[in-house]
Amino acid sequence: MVQAEDLGRIRSKRKAIVAVFPYAAWLERGGDPKMVDVFSGVFRVPNVVQFMAQPIITLLDVCPDYPNLVVTLVSPYFDWGTSGFNGNTVTWWAAAALATPYTEEVGQSVVDTLLQIASVGKLKSYIPTDIWPWLKKPLFLPPVCRGRSEGTVDHVVRRVRELGDTEILESYFLLVWSEWNFLFRSGLAEMRTSVQIDFGGIGMGCHRKVLIKRLDHILGQLDQGFGPLTQRSVSLGHDHIQTAREQYGELKWILSKVDREALKILTRTPFRLINSFNLLTLVGVHRIPLDLHLCPPSPLPVVACP
Repeated sequence: MVQAEDLGRIRSKRKAIVAVFPYAAWLERGGDPKMVDVFSGVFRVPNVVQFMAQPIITLLDVCPDYPNLVVTLVSPYFDWGTSGFNGNTVTWWAAAALATPYTEEVGQSVVDTLLQIASVGKLKSYIPTDIWPWLKKPLFLPPVCRGRSEGTVDHVVRRVRELGDTEILESYFLLVWSEWNFLFRSGLAEMRTSVQIDFGGIGMGCHRKVLIKRLDHILGQLDQGFGPLTQRSVSLGHDHIQTAREQYGELKWILSKVDREALKILTRTPFRLINSFNLLTLVGVHRIPLDLHLCPPSPLPVVACP
């Protein structure tokens, strides 16, 4: 098994590794995966893909049928914004990702890549709908993650909202909200709208609770100051921490305000009305407007029969 301490040896032999890779892929297509398994072990060594991804990309024309696992692991290091990537590339990547058995490592790579592609205007429409549910898989993104940062632009937030899946939207926020990055200004504006509309109302209290808990954790980390955060990432600065604290503090304030307004609706709604609605079986109840006012019915004439 390839170990993390082998990083220097791998770097020195990267040209030979890349040269042999098409042969390994050819063997794998013929039913012999042993050599590809060795390559997969190489790509799992921390920091290897950062200097191996570009040489592997150059082999696309020579060896387009990459093993799915290799495609999935190296794809976060592609420069998706360059002119060399198009809808066919996105389709090729998505097919490989969907065919790869899930592990936490694979999940990180898929979500990181997904958010990067979604941030590229010319590519986002080619992302298949069935790959967005990967956001709901149990995973955490590493401190340095291009997809989490680039995935907070406004059109990515709108695209996730357009899916109409509250669980995907919640998972998306839990992934991109992090003490390791602040938000794009345009994306923050879209998020403000989302937490008020998509997570407003009576039936969304459990989702608000989860999101507020996440924001509390982030703010707690940011409140520790510059030192503890830079122990894991040298890219953070004082301005970053202050900006992030303001942004996440604003989102928490909005969510808390929406939660209080929803509680007011519940407390001023007669018990018999709630019971007769059965809380609308919690389906569509969150769509009750927050400015709802309950009025007593108008009196009806009663005619007695002789």
